[in-house]
Amino acid sequence: MSPDAVGVEERYAVFPFYLCLDVSASMSGDPIDGVNTQMPRLRHAIGEDPAIAEVIRFAVVTFSDVARTLLPLSDLSMVEDVPTVAAQGRTSYGVAFGHLRTIIEADYHASRAAGDRWYRPAVLFVSDGRPTDDEESWRAAHQRLVSPGWKRHPNILAFGFGDADPEVLKVVTEGKANRAFIAAEGAEPARVVPELMAGLVSSIVSSSASVARGEAELVPPVVASMTPIPVDQLD
Repeated sequence: MSPDAVGVEERYAVFPFYLCLDVSASMSGDPIDGVNTQMPRLRHAIGEDPAIAEVIRFAVVTFSDVARTLLPLSDLSMVEDVPTVAAQGRTSYGVAFGHLRTIIEADYHASRAAGDRWYRPAVLFVSDGRPTDDEESWRAAHQRLVSPGWKRHPNILAFGFGDADPEVLKVVTEGKANRAFIAAEGAEPARVVPELMAGLVSSIVSSSASVARGEAELVPPVVASMTPIPVDQLD
């Protein structure tokens, strides 16, 4: 079993995924249009397959100057429409990480009260730019999100294009191999976004299948226009 595998309980358990989308002003045009075109397809691909929908719970968080829960953690088979997103504001990574920390904690307790158990949640972090907030501030918020001392800390996959900084994405994913991805230089958002969203679907589907095998794990996607960001091997 991979080191990222999570324990399988005898009781029914769900696998929560949080799609965290940068909707700052730099996403205007093709990037945000691509997201709005692809989101219903993502909902259909996951929600219309009973085997996947039974396991996966899915939420959409957006961030710019503020972070919002656009779609609360849901069984996508019960969701008719995915809200559209609009681009505005700056790119505050800190508010995104802080919001994720808050809602994951709340969602966990709500699910437990309803009788569900959880696999470790996954965050799919998508950004086209560098953080505009103070580095010390966003790093502190990130550390609270990924701290091993918090039992609900998520596994994070990060995807960058446009002006996204590979070194920052490595920090977001804690320097773990095959967790941070960057688009090829000069890749057009009109091509990158559909490929990325299709890759996220494949990651969710494969992760769901791993649950059925009794070895639940977060499976990184393969995205044609993106390559994994290399990380150093520690001594």
